[in-house]
Amino acid sequence: MTSGAANRTAPAAAPPSRLERGRRRLVAATSEPSLVAYYGDRQAAGHGPLAFAVRHPARTAAALAAVLRLPRLRADLPARGPGCGEAETDAVRAALLSRSFGVPMACTGVSVLPVPADPEDVVAGRAKQTLRRKIRAAQRRGTTTRLVTDPGEREALLELARRCERKHPDEVYRTAEPEVEDLPGYALWMVAQDSRGTPLLLAVIPASGQWAVLRYFRTLGFDPEHSDSRYLATADLARELAARGVRHLADTSHPAALTPGLRHFQRMLGFRLHRVTVRRVG
Repeated sequence: MTSGAANRTAPAAAPPSRLERGRRRLVAATSEPSLVAYYGDRQAAGHGPLAFAVRHPARTAAALAAVLRLPRLRADLPARGPGCGEAETDAVRAALLSRSFGVPMACTGVSVLPVPADPEDVVAGRAKQTLRRKIRAAQRRGTTTRLVTDPGEREALLELARRCERKHPDEVYRTAEPEVEDLPGYALWMVAQDSRGTPLLLAVIPASGQWAVLRYFRTLGFDPEHSDSRYLATADLARELAARGVRHLADTSHPAALTPGLRHFQRMLGFRLHRVTVRRVG
């Protein structure tokens, strides 16, 4: 026989107080996802930072608070990275400390992808389901990646990259004078290619200590096959960085300057905004 105590229904939880509801709204409004949404809405509105702030003072105040609440990381950059020259460290430092509106990007938020210590963890977990699906689609097409060390091949890839930037069908990504002169000075080059060996994507990544930056990561064509290669290249690049002891991969663009497509791509891969303290060691 069931006791009366066992049949009692647990009392319903009391609804949150007005103070608690307000606290929750404040936390949500000053969160990292809200800051990302603020940047996206500002870009979609087509207004400059000041004009958007005047039109949306409350959201701007919340965005400033969100910047202050971003998680912090520390970038201890050696004078020379393992196996790399001074140019690598200078490139990483310059990217993190590049200025936007007169303030170093490291102070206002950098898009950073955590690189796991175990290379196999790059695509592990429920959050990476879409990434794994995109990778499988690229692999079914015959897409592969490999490191590029031959100077002649690197020069040929640079010339192809210049042509693709100049002729890109989307003016957002089109560049009349591509800035690629510094790329030969960096050690890590990776190319994604199709089953015939045709280059689909070029990645050039300076690294110093536990940090690396996306100095160059662009497709070398405009078909779906090129677009899909980004997912496989990102995963294989993260594996390569993990094997080299890198733990953080940072974007070189301010998060407010990303196009909607790039912003969505980065969020899906696991990039999140962090404030970064840059220090020289050694």
